[in-house]
Amino acid sequence: MTSSRDLIILERRFVNALAATSDEAITTAALALEENLQTVLAQSAGLSDGAFDDPDTLASAIREGATRRKCAGDVCVVLCEPCTQHCIEVLAGAADDPSLDDLNAILPEAIEKFGEEMVKLMVVQYSLSLAGFKKLIQSDEKWALPVSPSAVAAVRVADEAEQAAKRALRNERKEKEKAQKKLAAEQRAAAKNRR
Repeated sequence: MTSSRDLIILERRFVNALAATSDEAITTAALALEENLQTVLAQSAGLSDGAFDDPDTLASAIREGATRRKCAGDVCVVLCEPCTQHCIEVLAGAADDPSLDDLNAILPEAIEKFGEEMVKLMVVQYSLSLAGFKKLIQSDEKWALPVSPSAVAAVRVADEAEQAAKRALRNERKEKEKAQKKLAAEQRAAAKNRR
């Protein structure tokens, strides 16, 4: 059973993997999908009718939809589904939990047939659940998980800058209020002394 924490980690990995995947690979994979998978991809990413008719904008539409709908995982799984099915068929009985040796034996053919970027999406898909994929990621830098700056971190940095600006304004306002109170107190004292 996958925990909520694992699901969050996996979605983050998918976001990074999709960001690291070229437009060409996304477009090629999307156009090669069977019609039923194209429908699933269109629904997941919220693609407009006719999105598959314009290969020049398809990858950006898929990326935008995945970001807008927060469904990078769904998009990546659909894009690499033909690769995944092929590997399951080739692995046969070992498909439920392939060893590192099993994976090293089948991945070159999968890369040749589907491209390295789609195979990487498949590797990400199973990176938390199957031991062979975990070992593959740890043992071969070629399969290391893509890392990109976290959107949350970027928001946090922006928020910190915004908060610092707010603090500066607040401190400035407090200093002005303090100066005004001091001036008012001095004026009251001076007026009191004149009486």
